[in-house]
Amino acid sequence: MSLYRYLLLLSCTIIMLGSPRVGAEDAPSDALKSFLAAQQQPLPLHVNFVQRRSIEGLPRPLVSKGELTITATQVLWHTQQPLQQQLTISAEGITAGGDGTTMRGSEVVAQLLLAVLQGDAEALAQSFSYQQTEHCLALQPKAAQLQQFIREITSCGSAGIEQVTIEETQGNRSVITFTTRESQADATH
Repeated sequence: MSLYRYLLLLSCTIIMLGSPRVGAEDAPSDALKSFLAAQQQPLPLHVNFVQRRSIEGLPRPLVSKGELTITATQVLWHTQQPLQQQLTISAEGITAGGDGTTMRGSEVVAQLLLAVLQGDAEALAQSFSYQQTEHCLALQPKAAQLQQFIREITSCGSAGIEQVTIEETQGNRSVITFTTRESQADATH
């Protein structure tokens, strides 16, 4: 799957998280709210990531590594291996690279992504059916459009999000593992 198609799939996921469908059955449970609150970390949050993308028909997963920084106003996603690539996600949109040019039409997607990273239980309950265990939340999309692409998204961690798994309907799978890294201030002391 090309980077463009993968970003499109991710964008569809994020858009579905923000779809306004209000009803009593969409209200988040207290357990969901508690789980999401436990996953929240103090900002700024600096993590390393390793993404393993298994694609149907390929013998080995594709692996990328990098850093992710989440602040109150933006997310910096910096892939370092196998290729250098940086995305900045803010309320103004998604910017690739350092030229300051925002991807056209990305404002809504970026705002929704920021809401997801803030643990918006209302948006999750509106757009996904979910099952919860002590350390994992498994989300199944409610909308038929998203069900065509994604079977399940699972977020796991005991004191913050440690791993996200995206299971696609055609058999592809992405596993993103996050590990906390020291902030610059901590590293100097």
